[in-house]
Amino acid sequence: MKKYIVSAICIASLCVGVANAQEWPNRSIRFISPFAPGGSNDIATRVIAEKLSPKLSQAIIVENKPGANIRIASEMIAKAEPDGYNFIMVAAPHTTNPALYGQLPYDTVKDFTPIVQTVRAPLFLMVPANSPIKNVAELLAASAKSPNGLNVSSPGNGTAPHLALELFNNIAKSNLTHIPYKGDAPAVTDILGERVDAGVHPIISPLPHIKNGKIRVLAVFGSTRSPLLPDVPSLGELGYPNTEVYTWFGLVGPAKLPVKIVDRLNKDINEILAQPDIKQRFADMGMETVGGTPEQFSKYVRDDIAKWRALVAKRNIKPD
Repeated sequence: MKKYIVSAICIASLCVGVANAQEWPNRSIRFISPFAPGGSNDIATRVIAEKLSPKLSQAIIVENKPGANIRIASEMIAKAEPDGYNFIMVAAPHTTNPALYGQLPYDTVKDFTPIVQTVRAPLFLMVPANSPIKNVAELLAASAKSPNGLNVSSPGNGTAPHLALELFNNIAKSNLTHIPYKGDAPAVTDILGERVDAGVHPIISPLPHIKNGKIRVLAVFGSTRSPLLPDVPSLGELGYPNTEVYTWFGLVGPAKLPVKIVDRLNKDINEILAQPDIKQRFADMGMETVGGTPEQFSKYVRDDIAKWRALVAKRNIKPD
């Protein structure tokens, strides 16, 4: 008799577990933006959360946890329960941090479940409009003549634009000197003021100044032109291959998330990213929607980590 009672209890427990899994989500979900409110990551997270909430019939609460080049927020999610209620919209430092900081309080590959890469922003090489430099060849020639190379701004040490510049220096065998700032806005201000010779930045901050003719864009990083500035050549077509670098965002959760939850979120977010109004909204922010499968995002993460580890070691890049 005891055996039948135990069996009944086990069956009942299994049924409860299945029911709970089927009921997901049955409470509000947390999306963390690892940056301050008002930035592009925060806005992108909120745009997707707003569209996703009615699909899941649950509130999605966006929390901002900035600091330590997204490491603080990433550690929170890496250590969260894989129950489908805690996620983070990671950015490019997700794949550069393993190279820059060595030991992290989490494993970027093993401790997260990739859901979908959401958006990306191409990086552009630009100069002040009053600069005599009209193209990339002239920029490199002028830098070669300078003992310390021309000064090139980025939004900070260890950012995607910083590493993009290092990658370009490595490929072009150039001596462009990195000048880090605390964000795009002050760096773009110094491009306008001609206090730096050039800059590497996503398009959102300098776009108004590009449109009014105060900043000249020389090239976009990568092998193809960007639809955001279709008249600007790519570094690839100018003879500099393998220069693909983006500022990007993607949703991940803790490791061991149930496959059904991963697949549901991936499907719903891909549908959101395909909507014309969402594509336009991100284009207005200087971003391109990406989408794709969890497997594609996972491969991108692994490949990007390997790419940056090799470059950081070769050029002895320091985060601070």
